[in-house]
Amino acid sequence: MSEYNRPNAAYAYGSGMTLNQYIRKVFVLMAAGLGVTTAVALFGFFSFMNQGIVYKLLVSMPFIAIILLLAEIGCAIAMSAGITRFSTGTCTALFFVYSALTGITFSVLPMSYGISTVFTAFLFAAVLFVCCAVIGYTTNVDLTKFSGLLMGALLALVIMTVISMFVPALRNSLFIGYAGLLIFLALTAFDMQKIKKFYYGTGEGDTIRANLAVYSAFQLYLDFINIFLYVLRILGNRKN
Repeated sequence: MSEYNRPNAAYAYGSGMTLNQYIRKVFVLMAAGLGVTTAVALFGFFSFMNQGIVYKLLVSMPFIAIILLLAEIGCAIAMSAGITRFSTGTCTALFFVYSALTGITFSVLPMSYGISTVFTAFLFAAVLFVCCAVIGYTTNVDLTKFSGLLMGALLALVIMTVISMFVPALRNSLFIGYAGLLIFLALTAFDMQKIKKFYYGTGEGDTIRANLAVYSAFQLYLDFINIFLYVLRILGNRKN
């Protein structure tokens, strides 16, 4: 019987944390990360509107945007590379730093798309994300066999996105928006199922299990953020 079809899966470790409790912990961390991103984005947006500290920093030192991007990439790489070596506190700190940096970059979205469009995109993204997460948790199909296909599709999406920066006809293409949305919806279900694998592959009380909970929250956070951005892109193009 596969690990995805165990009848008492939620209670495989009777005296310790159950699978449901582990998943709940992952979602609490993910929600906290989204909360940090939202709070920082709102602060940055109002700072822009009132020409506050964020506005002054970005106007006076435009290169800060590049530093923020490099810092985000650095946090993601450090978390992936240190998942077996860092303490849980360090992994969690990296996750929240990444969330805060993302909030700064997201502070310009309401000015680009409008507050109502951003809010609508967030609601759509939340519904789509939850639906795919439920599918990933409940399905009896082993989604890991599609990992190669998903990674190939993700690589193709990245290449298309880079090309679109230099080809005006592709820059506002809805095809990239819908393709990106479908890929990250599938990745949400895939990553949700991986949480089960992480749970069953580690022992109760192991630091690696706690670190993998943070890493799983980070992956789901990225899935949600990308779903939100592609929904926003689609709604923004339609509005235009």
